[in-house]
Amino acid sequence: MRLTGEQRAILRALQRGDQLKVHRTKDGVKQYLLHPLDAREIEVAGMVVARLARAGLIESNMKFPAATFLLTDKGMALAARITGSAQAPIGPRHFG
Repeated sequence: MRLTGEQRAILRALQRGDQLKVHRTKDGVKQYLLHPLDAREIEVAGMVVARLARAGLIESNMKFPAATFLLTDKGMALAARITGSAQAPIGPRHFG
């Protein structure tokens, strides 16, 4: 899969521990926001997130009203190739 610069940036961000969330309103409107550890949130296009999910690189924890996207094992491996680092975020799968 050929990734865009924005998609690579999202994988790098998730690898270092930033959070990508989809916030839903009561009306069902979705807003995708990347929450960096050290900065203000950044809006991300839904189609960018959808493409990463379809490729099996990220998956949602399916929570409401704000689901968090997590790197899959495939996404972790690709992020490691992109960054040259095996760093893994602390999360439900990787604790260290």
